[in-house]
Amino acid sequence: MQIDLRDWENARWGALIRAQAAAFTVEQAKRHGIPDYRVWAQVAAQRWQRVHPRVYAAYNGPLTADTRLWAAVLYAGPEAVLCRETAAHSWGLLDEPPPVIHVLVTGPMKLTSAEGVQIHRTRRSLTAMDICRSDAPPRTSPERTVLDLAEQLDDLEALCELVAKAVRSRITTGTRLNQALEHRSHVRHRKLLEECCLLAADGAHSLLEMRHALLCRRHGLPEPARQVRFQGQGGWYTFDGFYERERLVVELDGWKYHGHHEAWLKGQLRDFDIKVDHLEILHLPGSLVLANPCEAARRQATALHLRGWTGSLRPCRSCA
Repeated sequence: MQIDLRDWENARWGALIRAQAAAFTVEQAKRHGIPDYRVWAQVAAQRWQRVHPRVYAAYNGPLTADTRLWAAVLYAGPEAVLCRETAAHSWGLLDEPPPVIHVLVTGPMKLTSAEGVQIHRTRRSLTAMDICRSDAPPRTSPERTVLDLAEQLDDLEALCELVAKAVRSRITTGTRLNQALEHRSHVRHRKLLEECCLLAADGAHSLLEMRHALLCRRHGLPEPARQVRFQGQGGWYTFDGFYERERLVVELDGWKYHGHHEAWLKGQLRDFDIKVDHLEILHLPGSLVLANPCEAARRQATALHLRGWTGSLRPCRSCA
């Protein structure tokens, strides 16, 4: 991308263009001494290009992703922010950008969606909890982005994984998500979201860990400390769960865990170090935790009893 500023290069104009990935509005150009007809002349000379009505890019050629994002926000107005899947991609919650750019505006719907841009409206004023303007382009906050996406999901496990991924990536915390949820009315899946936020705040940073925490609570099992660091002869390891009193390690093995030799070898060395340190390890397959949590709970209760736990397994409504 070669930005073409020509003889209008000055500190303020140049800073604006670079800050907005070369996208600008005709109103911004006027405020910097560039009238409409001179913008049109640059377009006619194929130095600049029109992106949306009254929104231009100060270069010719294929538009970059950043220019498209800025152009969409500028088209929607000064208070507009990226939202939904677009904001989620910018926060790292989605691997691929959505096919259209989602933009959120407030107030009456006077603006129609432009090519490649989907406009969303909210009647409620956006607060500092809802938006993040320090990042460019402005977007909904991680907390609002998660809640916006969660309302669109029918797959409840995908909802849990969304919350877990947001916390795991450290763009937010379970506590902040729960606070945002408390300030929002009429939220779909509210009860499950509240539970996921509380589990994330307690250290569950994956779908498996959340489902494991739920099976512990529903079957009267004590919950282990999570993401515990342990130094063995082979180096540092992180346990999914650890019962310090019973000296029991709980590992939730996803289907990808032993997918290659290095992972298998690392697991074997870790298990050896655990034995040397007089710990016991319980491997719970992720498929068992997700598909048959009652059986996983029974196996965990047995392991705890063998290590001195004196509590009782409490059957849940799903137990046979």
